[in-house]
Amino acid sequence: MQVETNDYVELKHEILDGMRSYREDLAQDGADAGYGEAEIDECERILERFLASLRNAVADGERVPSRAALDRTARAAVEQTVRALNALNARCRYNLIETDQREGLCELIRSALAEIGALRGEDDPTEDWREW
Repeated sequence: MQVETNDYVELKHEILDGMRSYREDLAQDGADAGYGEAEIDECERILERFLASLRNAVADGERVPSRAALDRTARAAVEQTVRALNALNARCRYNLIETDQREGLCELIRSALAEIGALRGEDDPTEDWREW
């Protein structure tokens, strides 16, 4: 089962491009966004690890995981991703993840989970850990 579709790629790029645009707008005004390209790249790596963990959860090849096992794996991936994003955002003085990025990140996570059928019925699987 393919987790990273063109929709995920597009959404991920929109999130990262929004971070770049905000930083560039502030720089034009002589202000510091509190983060640079390295932090945006780190955010991308965090998202890539999340999507890879979901791909791995369903791509065993020999057996299909039970729904409970899939949900456990997915919940752990969400927690790890959200905690990593929290730490990154904190290092950036809470400026990296603004409203548009927060909404995009939540949508990406929900969509990826829905694609593999994990955590069905949860409106916001990031809620328990999200600080952004």
